[in-house]
Amino acid sequence: MYVQGRGAIALLGDSVRRLGRRAFVIGGRTALSIAEERIRESLDASGIEVAAVADEVKDCTYATINMLVERGNDIEPDFVIGVGGGRAIDTAKAVAWKLGVPAVSVGTQCATNADGSAEFVVYTDDHEFLESVILPNNPSVVLVDTEIIAAAPLKYLVQGMGDALTTKFEAESHAEAMRRKGGQMPTNTAIALANATFDSLMRHGLDAVEALKRGEHTDAVDEVIEAVKLSSTVAFENTGCALAHALHNGLTKTGDVKAEHGEIVAYGTIVQVAYENRPEEDVRSIIAWCERVGLPTKLGDICQHDREALVKAVEYACSVDPNADSMPDKPDAAKVLQIIDRIEAGF
Repeated sequence: MYVQGRGAIALLGDSVRRLGRRAFVIGGRTALSIAEERIRESLDASGIEVAAVADEVKDCTYATINMLVERGNDIEPDFVIGVGGGRAIDTAKAVAWKLGVPAVSVGTQCATNADGSAEFVVYTDDHEFLESVILPNNPSVVLVDTEIIAAAPLKYLVQGMGDALTTKFEAESHAEAMRRKGGQMPTNTAIALANATFDSLMRHGLDAVEALKRGEHTDAVDEVIEAVKLSSTVAFENTGCALAHALHNGLTKTGDVKAEHGEIVAYGTIVQVAYENRPEEDVRSIIAWCERVGLPTKLGDICQHDREALVKAVEYACSVDPNADSMPDKPDAAKVLQIIDRIEAGF
């Protein structure tokens, strides 16, 4: 179930009533300071007990997941509610899976499309990418209160647009890879949603950014939130990630990364569309859009890599990361490096 709207958090209790009567709420301190009171009010109105609240989530690591699973075993919840951004929600999904109960997502910002995904991404204690795990089920309820998300710092919406930007291109790459390799072809609906995500970002993204800069919550903001939280999630889960996400994983495993997931993926998207020999005007258009909304377009904007570290990151992305399998042909690391150099020089 996906629920979105202004003030939608009031609908949480009614939305999760079918899942049970005891909730384990997991998030970070900032997210829970924003949403916990309203979550409790909505759950209480539906006769649902908050069995425990864990507000110490800072990153999705196995140490954090296992610690919260131990706590969950003690309180025996009927379901787990993840509150916050991607790290908190991924952690909650993992905890729910290990406890054998449903997961519920309540986003408080728009930096990623993790809310509805069946995937959780695990990092080391140093925030280096470790692995992605695909769960057997998606969250049972995804609740998106656009008033809460619109009130979050603007940078999160921008990062979410960066994460969603790649959906169209990775979906198309995945479809072509499956066609050539004889794999399971994605549905027309999934491809249509991927295209709709891109179209919404191009149509509403800059307007949404400008509105939030003025402190206004407009329809454009809600359109972008839906593109990130719903359309891009359903699209990528029914197609696949490709070179843009593989580069994200390679870059976060090697070198000093100073950007967030969506920012790195946006840069990876620029590299992928250029690598695929798409029309130069299309590549330049994407670069220009990223610059206008505040997403990085150069390697130096997201990380500090010497050449040796960059080569290792690209080789990992092209030869090791499983997302590379969604490219029609095995990515050529030397060509990717050439594309990166060209982008650095001003494409």
